Amino acid sequence: MTPPALQDSSPVSPRALAVGAVFLLALTGLLILVIDWVGIEELRAWILSAGPLAPLLYILLKAAAYVFAPLSSGPVQLAAGLLFGVLPGTIYTVIGEVLGGTLSFLIARHLGRPAVRRFAGEAGLARIDEFVGQLGGWRALVYARLFLFAIYDFISYAAGFARSITLRQYLLVSIICGTPPSFIFVYAGGLLEDQRQQILPLYALIGGLSLLPWLIHRALRARRRGREGA
Repeated sequence: MTPPALQDSSPVSPRALAVGAVFLLALTGLLILVIDWVGIEELRAWILSAGPLAPLLYILLKAAAYVFAPLSSGPVQLAAGLLFGVLPGTIYTVIGEVLGGTLSFLIARHLGRPAVRRFAGEAGLARIDEFVGQLGGWRALVYARLFLFAIYDFISYAAGFARSITLRQYLLVSIICGTPPSFIFVYAGGLLEDQRQQILPLYALIGGLSLLPWLIHRALRARRRGREGA
């Protein structure tokens, strides 16, 4: 039986993963340069000088990155682990992602395609359409949240279009299943302070998790073709 989020075609490809990996490594390198240039204590002091507004601004930035789907929020999560600490950074990240994702869900559910096109763009809407038919229910959403975390902003819009998923289901899946991938990225950011040698092995783990859906899809497709040819 095909995994619920992989009904017709693989949602990821090695080429897309390679581009994403290069982009993430480049941004990580840039963040390291900023840390070395400015200093981690100076960065923390600047963030903390905002007081309670600092976590709020971060949460709003994460939410905006979800609603405006072409934006990338990966570097923001790395900064959360570095500036707020792993546990607070994870909490703020999950809140921001759930808030932004829920807004995306509601925009798609109640305002329709014209509004989604305005926020996500024409190319973003095309990507969203690719996922709508694959979200047959909350189980597919669980799979997507755990393994397709890099594109969950698009999937949140798709979930709003998919009438088989309720708002309550979306919220529960986003909170429960969104915590592990958020923790991994925030933890990676925390390593940038004094344990940078552990970043690459952690990124290898993230890459393996991202590649898993594609590998499963290939194995199942080969198995299905074998049965058809028998």
